[in-house]
Amino acid sequence: MFRSLKLSDLLVVVILIVVVSVSGYYYADSMARSALWLKAYPIRAELSVRQMSCSNDSPPWLADILRRQTLNNNAPANQIAYIDLNGTLHHCENGYVGDYPILSDSITEQTRFRYASVTKLWTSDAILALVKEGRLSLDTKLSAIITEIDTPKDARIKDITIGQLLLHRAGFDRYSVFGQDMFGIGKAICPNHIAELNNIELGFTPDSKTSYSNLGYCLLGEVVSRIYNKPYTKVIAENYSFADTSLRFISNHAMNDEVTYNYVETGLTGYADIYTAFDYEGLASAAGLSGNAIDLAQQVQAMSLKSPPNILTDSSKVACDLTQIAECYGYAMVTYQPDPQSIKVHYRDGNLLGLSSLVAVSDNGSVVALLSNGTSNEGVKGSNKVKMMIYQHMLDQ
Repeated sequence: MFRSLKLSDLLVVVILIVVVSVSGYYYADSMARSALWLKAYPIRAELSVRQMSCSNDSPPWLADILRRQTLNNNAPANQIAYIDLNGTLHHCENGYVGDYPILSDSITEQTRFRYASVTKLWTSDAILALVKEGRLSLDTKLSAIITEIDTPKDARIKDITIGQLLLHRAGFDRYSVFGQDMFGIGKAICPNHIAELNNIELGFTPDSKTSYSNLGYCLLGEVVSRIYNKPYTKVIAENYSFADTSLRFISNHAMNDEVTYNYVETGLTGYADIYTAFDYEGLASAAGLSGNAIDLAQQVQAMSLKSPPNILTDSSKVACDLTQIAECYGYAMVTYQPDPQSIKVHYRDGNLLGLSSLVAVSDNGSVVALLSNGTSNEGVKGSNKVKMMIYQHMLDQ
């Protein structure tokens, strides 16, 4: 049969046989398929960098940061929004909505990204508003609002305050089995099994150190819910006019206008489907929001302009070294100031599987919001490099 075929035809047949064989192998072996997908990232990254759009007169450094995110931080799709000292909004976007460059729609300023832990800014702001209204104080005990805390095995739990929860100093150790229950680790506590707080032991004495806690912010969300006598998600959506924005709470499926995330399962953790990996009801007040970078920047700017205490306020109870970008929180954000003569910039970032988010607010009034569908291989070190780039541009403006 092959004798009647031309050499070029034979070559095509051979190529097709190879492609079908390789495709069949990778279809049957999901781990091999994931490894191949990761190896192909440089090609996807190069195509994503070429698909860049910016608003008129946007400063070049916005596109530079997106290029860096794409080429160095495993994020083939990104948005960045910048509100400058004059209140002018600038923005850039790059990449594609779906997994496959060119075959997918391009990212626009309206594409939805998940905000991850940047969500905590709304929880902090809502709590601080209640403090300024006199409905709470920073010294109010959690047990005064959540009355199921009545006979705790660890007596220290009954004395946890609202301020300690905001500052991540309430005694919940994120590395213990009680620190991340909305991520499916350990005993379910918040928001539907609050009485279980009576049965746990704190990781450390409240106010003795800082330890980042999603459980603590879930409990703050429950405080908001009980004071308003409404679900937390409804309170936040109403108080921050979500109907006029892209902001929505996430659930266990992707939304129609949402980017895909650059995450593939390379082990046996079972997290290949990132949409069902979390308890989204428990995640709501800690990492449950989504939207675009423009709405993120504008809402955070509005929060930062409120009377103190606001999301930029640091606590005198916490001795932080402002010359380091470290896990040392104010009532909502980490403050960085390399020397007393430089401006202060306040950061809040977040990560979930295959995505990262970052907001920076300077004391002189500018705001940067960065959303990416990937995370750096360098972890905290990679995130801090981006923060330093943003800081330098805020300093130079």
